[in-house]
Amino acid sequence: MYVNENTAILADFHCHTIASMHAYSTLRENIEAAKKKGLRLLAITDHAIGTADSPPLTYFENLTSLPSAIDGIQILRGVEANIMDYNGHLDMPAEVLRRLDFVIASFHTSCTVPGTVEDHTRAYIEIAKNPDVDMIGHSGTEEFRYDYEKVIPIFGKYGKAVEVNAHTFICRQKSVRNCIQIAQLCSRYGVPIMVNSDAHSEFEIGAVDKALNMLRQISFPEELIINTDEGRIQRYLTNLSANY
Repeated sequence: MYVNENTAILADFHCHTIASMHAYSTLRENIEAAKKKGLRLLAITDHAIGTADSPPLTYFENLTSLPSAIDGIQILRGVEANIMDYNGHLDMPAEVLRRLDFVIASFHTSCTVPGTVEDHTRAYIEIAKNPDVDMIGHSGTEEFRYDYEKVIPIFGKYGKAVEVNAHTFICRQKSVRNCIQIAQLCSRYGVPIMVNSDAHSEFEIGAVDKALNMLRQISFPEELIINTDEGRIQRYLTNLSANY
């Protein structure tokens, strides 16, 4: 079955709180928004310490003090780690990443000066091999283009979910064409994806309509989207736990 008008996400694996100083809502406000949207799971993934407006390392070290469920919403205590160089180094200690429930790895221009396609390709291959990384964040970013044809199967080989990021359709318009190409390759190679909001306020939690519409237009197979099905979500989380 392909993505259709009835396809909806049940979990949002990428959102930010006011701990990321360019975001605008509290943890409680995000949870309330998730409940109103009918979501069952929310990952808290504030920006890691490499960005100037991120919370300190102690914030992430203490995240596990949060309960794993709040008001009926399953909570993943996570981070959006920054890829800091073309060798795939992240800005978080490995021992902290391993204590968290969920780790996204993303490029941001505030942390890394864009290089060549070859540079970015090398970095993503190393990230794919990193056992601490669970999902590749918004990799369609135009400034960090990579060899999609080469790397997407490698993401699949190492069990990395590839994100289709709804925020891209709002603030990174020139990257949308790259997202289409990445999604088409995930479809071709059977690489699972997640459709997430990358919310920076409670008003964006679970808001992924534009991303789903793109997937609908390219006839993307719904069974490859992890977070639109309860069974797929739980199998994914079980596999994550087995890797730790």
